[in-house]
Amino acid sequence: MDAYYRKVQEKVLVQRDIICSLLKDPRIIGDYYEAIVRDWVREMVSGAFAVGRGVVLAADGRASRECDIIIYSAVEYGPLFVSGDIVVVSPEAVRAIIQVKGTVSLDNLSDAIASLSSVDTLRPGIWKFIVGFKTNVAYQSLVALCAESKIVNGIFVFASSLRDEKEDISLQLQKLAGILKSVTAPGMYQKSDAGRYVALEAKGREHFEGVPFPEEA
Repeated sequence: MDAYYRKVQEKVLVQRDIICSLLKDPRIIGDYYEAIVRDWVREMVSGAFAVGRGVVLAADGRASRECDIIIYSAVEYGPLFVSGDIVVVSPEAVRAIIQVKGTVSLDNLSDAIASLSSVDTLRPGIWKFIVGFKTNVAYQSLVALCAESKIVNGIFVFASSLRDEKEDISLQLQKLAGILKSVTAPGMYQKSDAGRYVALEAKGREHFEGVPFPEEA
C-alpha cells in the first residue's frame, strides 16, 4: 500500500503543478488546490458522509468562517443549503473540517487555526485538520505549534523544501487517509470526538498516535 499512496500523492502534486503552470492569480490557484484535496477526500470517507465547502451555522445564528472542506453526515442530517460544492450545515452534522494551504508557512498557519477555531466554538469535538501541498518550515515545528493552539487535530503536508524531511513526510497522504477512514467508519459518527492531541497516524479504529495538547497551567 505504501507504493500505492506514493503514486496517489505524486498525482496530487502533479495536479498542483499543472494548475500553477496554467494560472497566475493566487486566489484562483487556491480554489483549485482546495478542489484537488476535496475530490480526494470524497474518495476516502465513508458513503454515509458528504463533502463540501462552506459555512457551519448554529441555530442561534452564529456562523463559522468559511471552511475549505466540510465532511458532514449525509444520512442523519441534510445540509441547510447546498449549491454544487457550496454548503451550509449545522454543527451537529459536521464530522471534520479541513483547511487547505498551498504552502504551509508560519504566516498562514495562524489563519488556518483561526478558521478551525471558529468551528470549534460552535461544537467542540469536531475533527479539525490542516493540509498543505508543501512547507518551508520544519514539520515537527508545525506539529508543535498546532498542539500549542489546542485546536488542530492533525496537520499534513505532501512535500518539504527541507532536504532532510522529504522521507519523513513522504507518506503523509496515507496517514491522513487512515485517520479519515477511521473517523468516518460506520457506527463511529459522534461516538468518538476528536481528542486533545494532534493525531498524526491511525493505529486502528479509535486509536491514534500523535502529540498531546499541553496541559493547562
